[in-house]
Amino acid sequence: MRALRIHGYGGPEVMRLEEVPAPGAGPAQVLLKVRAASVNPIDWKMRRGMLASIFPLSFPRTLGRDCSGEASGALIAGVADPRTDGTHAEYAVLPQAATAPVPPGLDAATAASLCIAGLSAWIPLAEVAQVQPGMRVLIHGGAGGVGSLAIQIARELGATVFTTSTQADYCQQLGAERVIDYRIENFADAGPFDVVLDTLGGETHVRSLQVLKPGGVLVALSAAPIPPHAVPNGVRVEKPHVQATRERLGRIFDWAVTGRLRPQVTQRFALENAHEAYAAAEAPHGRGKIVLEIS
Repeated sequence: MRALRIHGYGGPEVMRLEEVPAPGAGPAQVLLKVRAASVNPIDWKMRRGMLASIFPLSFPRTLGRDCSGEASGALIAGVADPRTDGTHAEYAVLPQAATAPVPPGLDAATAASLCIAGLSAWIPLAEVAQVQPGMRVLIHGGAGGVGSLAIQIARELGATVFTTSTQADYCQQLGAERVIDYRIENFADAGPFDVVLDTLGGETHVRSLQVLKPGGVLVALSAAPIPPHAVPNGVRVEKPHVQATRERLGRIFDWAVTGRLRPQVTQRFALENAHEAYAAAEAPHGRGKIVLEIS
């Protein structure tokens, strides 16, 4: 089979499309003939070695974290174990518990786009922060793969949604009440908020602490820990464990089929054009999801 592999950490130059033996499924695993796989920020961050302290890689390694594909005549989607080869290949092995059937009404590319990104929006908002009607929620990076789904999920949960982005029209179409252009506006002026979902980290993460209401929660997907003494009294900081389960994926797929969640596949590439897909994923000011269509 063809697989997008790396033999060491580095930039785009370390990625190679290679012919390798197809894998076999072990106990509690499923082998998928991959139809589509999304390109997520975690993919290029792992390739660069930015997450080596969390997910150390052995080489060679096939890239990719989620996909949809066929098994026993059914279309299935899910998330690969980060300790094993990934999904940017013609075949991939996934933990069975981290997959779910793709319902009628979703195509392969759409289903793949909803796995990592959908879970990264759903778990922080619906489970960790437990967003309720009437809450004020700030989502950083609202036009991105996670942010574009998070805006919709928070809105469906009854929140008034604010987001930081340079793409105001797009984010408003997704359901944002107000879009804050971070180049010329200070998001703190729009606060306070009950919940902040931080998809960016860095200085934004630290500044977000100051815009929370008493009892508020800052949920961060990728940020350095804030020392406990620096966290104001009455607020909390959470870093969710984004774990795929059949129930979670099934709920996200159901929301998409019923129209509560509009998938945001904005760019599609063939596997042989994976370098272009990664370049698009690493470029600033991205919009929606990037998907590799494989077979």
